[in-house]
Amino acid sequence: MRIVYSKEEPVDRSDPGLEALRLVNSGKGARHMTAGVATFSPGSAVFLHTHPCEETVIILEGRATAVVDGKIFQLGKYDATIVPPLVPHCFRNESREPMVIAYFYPDVDVSRDPVEE
Repeated sequence: MRIVYSKEEPVDRSDPGLEALRLVNSGKGARHMTAGVATFSPGSAVFLHTHPCEETVIILEGRATAVVDGKIFQLGKYDATIVPPLVPHCFRNESREPMVIAYFYPDVDVSRDPVEE
C-alpha cells in the first residue's frame, strides 16, 4: 500500500490554463489505474483527443462543457462522464470560475492522442 499526499506532489502546468496533480500512476506504484485532479482556469480547455482506454471524469467544482463524440454536454458538481476508448472528447471551462475535475483510467500506460477538428 502507498499513500500519496497531494501537497507533496508537483503541479503539472504543461497544458495552458490547467494545473494537474498526477496522483495515481505507475510511477507511484499503481499497476492497473491512473487518476488525478485538474483545475481549469476560466476560459481554459483541453484539446479534442482520444485515449486507448475508457476514461471517467467527475466534476468536483464549477461547471464544465464536455464535448463527447460531437455532442455537447453541460456538467455541474459531481456529474460524471464515462467515455469509451477511442471516442473523441474534450473538456472546457466556459465560466468565470475555476473548474476542478477528477479523472480516472483503468490503465497505467495512458496516452492522450489529439484529434483533428
